[in-house]
Amino acid sequence: MVLEKSLYTRLGELVRYPKEDIRPVVDECIDSLIKGQYPEEVINEIKNFRKDLDKVPLDTLQELYSYTFELVSDTTLDMGYYIHDGFKRARNLLTIKSMYREQGFPFEDIAKGELPDNLSVTLQFIGFLKDEELRNDFTKTFVIQAMEKLNRNFQTKKNAYRHLINAIYRILDKDVKETK
Repeated sequence: MVLEKSLYTRLGELVRYPKEDIRPVVDECIDSLIKGQYPEEVINEIKNFRKDLDKVPLDTLQELYSYTFELVSDTTLDMGYYIHDGFKRARNLLTIKSMYREQGFPFEDIAKGELPDNLSVTLQFIGFLKDEELRNDFTKTFVIQAMEKLNRNFQTKKNAYRHLINAIYRILDKDVKETK
């Protein structure tokens, strides 16, 4: 499933701090979603994210990103925050980092200072993984559980990123259900 992997890698790039115009990556995601036969609602969420991007310059998008994901704890991109507290989260971070190392995932290059449970990093790891069983297990037992809570927290926000987060959640959910 090369399509799925490249889609996850691109989605991971979209939830990084925007340093440049991310619209071309959004357009690539839309194309991948259409080719991957994802539901129209998912495609529309990414299209709505794209429309919102057209309304703001890069510096405003950067401010929105920082406020949304770095200053508000209920919308952090650190997925372990939604599942574990304290020592359990620390132990989970070590487990995830070990898994990255075992799979040959270039964590240091991709993470660029982010924690192992950061959504951008986990999505890119899912896109990198060749082991379909491990990918499905990691997605089901960790990423989708955290995304459920993150997506729920975004439902009350009037924010361009709510479209992206909802789309990512729905993509993960659809893919997990299809591999049962």
